[in-house]
Amino acid sequence: MGTALAITRRVFSRALGGALLSLSARAAPFARLEWTDGSGAHGVEWRYRADAQVLLLGLPFFHRQSVGGGSVVWRESTETAGSTVRLLEFNGYSLPAHAAGLNRLGFIRELSRWSDGKSTESLYFGLMTASPEESAEQARGALHSAAKEQVYSAIDGRVSVPASQATNAHFVAPASLSALQRQELMERAQKALAGEKAASGPPAPQGEAQSFLQALAELLRQPERSESTYVYSGRVYSLWLTRTSDPKTTAYFRARHLLPQNGDIVRVSGRLRRQAGGPETDFRLWVEQGAERPLPLRIEYQAKSYLRLVFEAVSL
Repeated sequence: MGTALAITRRVFSRALGGALLSLSARAAPFARLEWTDGSGAHGVEWRYRADAQVLLLGLPFFHRQSVGGGSVVWRESTETAGSTVRLLEFNGYSLPAHAAGLNRLGFIRELSRWSDGKSTESLYFGLMTASPEESAEQARGALHSAAKEQVYSAIDGRVSVPASQATNAHFVAPASLSALQRQELMERAQKALAGEKAASGPPAPQGEAQSFLQALAELLRQPERSESTYVYSGRVYSLWLTRTSDPKTTAYFRARHLLPQNGDIVRVSGRLRRQAGGPETDFRLWVEQGAERPLPLRIEYQAKSYLRLVFEAVSL
């Protein structure tokens, strides 16, 4: 499913098996942020239908609906010291039966502690299918593949003001496993990561220990801001957003009863790039203006030069 919004873009562990992350207030005021099991957070989750557009010379050439699905989660709780702990999660996947046998998965989960309007520490974990195809011809060769195994990449990291660290791993799993067996894939990822050494990275830029989803969420919550930074895999990235009103999409989601009749949609165009240099990654989101937790009703991302993915909200 692309690069997980870099999906684009840690220490995840101890919390597998489908358990919810606990965002309860049991932690000491300055305790090191950790993934834990349990529950206690409040928030919202959107579910999506995934559509694919095949591009020819940059223009839509072929469109297929319902090739997969996805979800976005936003949960928060308040600690005894008054800080807020926030969980963000994106999950996107193909359904092989609807996608000509193509089996792809991209998943990222982040946990961050916020105090006085700044993130003081963040954890992130990412899991994705390795998809080496770089052309439409290579992609056609991956359809209806008879391969018995599938390669995955995983990342596990922590961002704090003093420093950051990240662990990367690759592992092989049976090709029969798909997003429906995400728990098993995450357990395999944990085992692979445990055998790798964490690499040290730069401190949080500008004193804000943000990972990608956390930086994006803060910009969406603050329309007066248009730029932020975050750390991912030992590298510092810049993130920019521009906003445009979208009456047509507003009417569309109102008609589907996924937006209040007095609500408005804003189209958000995003760009991200590593500060040390490199290509930009572009994406677009459609969010409700002024929402407390601005989860997108539509996500558009060009995963490859020949492939654009669109995630359309279908339900809470």
